[in-house]
Amino acid sequence: MAQFEPAQGGLRWVKSLTSGSSNPPVEERVVASAYGTGLFRGDPLRMATDGTLVAAAATESISHVMVAAVRYYGSDGVIRSGQFLPASTTYTGTYSRANPLASVILVIPVTNQLFEVDVTTANATQTAGTALIGQCVDVVATAGSTTTGVSGYTTDTVANFAATTVSAQLKLIQIPEYGMSGMINDVTKTYWKRIFEVYEIHAAI
Repeated sequence: MAQFEPAQGGLRWVKSLTSGSSNPPVEERVVASAYGTGLFRGDPLRMATDGTLVAAAATESISHVMVAAVRYYGSDGVIRSGQFLPASTTYTGTYSRANPLASVILVIPVTNQLFEVDVTTANATQTAGTALIGQCVDVVATAGSTTTGVSGYTTDTVANFAATTVSAQLKLIQIPEYGMSGMINDVTKTYWKRIFEVYEIHAAI
């Protein structure tokens, strides 16, 4: 069967495990001046030792997911907002939301939240895909789009799903079904969708 769901990047909020709200919990956090990596909607993030947020690479503890840039100091001297925070955005002053020049982003804390993420490789059969429920996998860091502002992150390949380990970032909870037949999200096609819980939580949230 053809895969009707288009490829999408990043971690996309689905629901809370502890709240019936139809909206995710969100908060504002600061990114250090001149941080060299752009942050895009759906990027998994971790907390640096100075309390700012940075992009999370494979095996690193995920604490938040990027939503949007609340404000940043543009290279033209104008304070801007947007779908993403450009790389190497610089400002003067402290790493604090109280600093009007600081780069501030809107994020979702990952504790007790579920996220949908694309898987780039296909399973041989529906049974093989279903058998991965409860297993864990890391993300693959991929730059987002400066046109759409959307993350490029996906999960690792199906071959790298494994039983729970201390380094795994995402735990597969559910395979969502779309369409009346339930087969629009075809696990035997590339870029099929899964619902995950962040398995390894950063201690400093």
